Amino acid sequence: MNAENSMISGFYEGILITLKMFMTSTAFPVVVLFVILWIILQWKMPVIKGNYGEWVVKTKLRKLGDAYTVFHDVYIPNGERGLTQVDHIVTSVYGVFVIETKHYSGWIFGNEFKPYWTQVIYKRKTKMYNPIRQNYGHVQALLTYIGREEMQDVCSIIAFSSNSTFKFNKGFTSAHVIQFPDLLTTISQYKEQHISEDTVKGINEKLAELLALYKNDRKLFKAEHMQSIRKAKDAKQTARSHTSRAKKMSKTDASLLYTACPKCNGQLTLKTGRYGKFYGCSNYPDCRNTESVNLDQHRRSV
Repeated sequence: MNAENSMISGFYEGILITLKMFMTSTAFPVVVLFVILWIILQWKMPVIKGNYGEWVVKTKLRKLGDAYTVFHDVYIPNGERGLTQVDHIVTSVYGVFVIETKHYSGWIFGNEFKPYWTQVIYKRKTKMYNPIRQNYGHVQALLTYIGREEMQDVCSIIAFSSNSTFKFNKGFTSAHVIQFPDLLTTISQYKEQHISEDTVKGINEKLAELLALYKNDRKLFKAEHMQSIRKAKDAKQTARSHTSRAKKMSKTDASLLYTACPKCNGQLTLKTGRYGKFYGCSNYPDCRNTESVNLDQHRRSV
């Protein structure tokens, strides 16, 4: 037993001696610095990937030519005392293009009308909010800001990284879902003039004003944007709470609950817009919440 204890003691003493030698060597500070940098890199990797994706898209959009005006990273009032951030807006007489970029890799599964999509990398699955819905909110905020209820020539584009692989079962009718290399081709396919030059000029002036404000008070705009995101999350939690309570109610009471707006308790009514039918709140424009027509199916299944 003593021999065994001596062996164990000698083993740990050897480790301590090795550590002391390593810590006093010239290589120790270099290794520590490398580890710290690696930790920071892993922590900031999502931001780095996102910034790289934005840079790739900006580089491509510069090649559009003088007929187009491009705006990047635009914060637009969303009508709910907050801001929504739009990655890129391209204006021209051929149309206005609102672009949401996703620098995601792996397999992308999604449906036009479902609230969430899925990213799969090997066996790891990650949910993301439906980018078509997300960009629809951006389009609506833009229309409100430029003073138009509807505009037939606003095009929604969702651009994913080339490292992604689409696994969609159906196509999309309300937005272009593409990869970065297809961005210029998608925009350039619109060749007929549908918007007057004066209208485009007015839109550009309004967006330039926003960018000027953002440049002067960048921190304030970002803080307001984050506050908007927090409010949206709180609203979703409230809606989920309503759904949970409805499951415990009778079918009649539950169906009545699902006709109420989860944000302001107004009445949801069937409306028709550019992208088809949807449920809109009766308190519009104070409340801009919308629900998919699939809500009917949800009611019948309750």
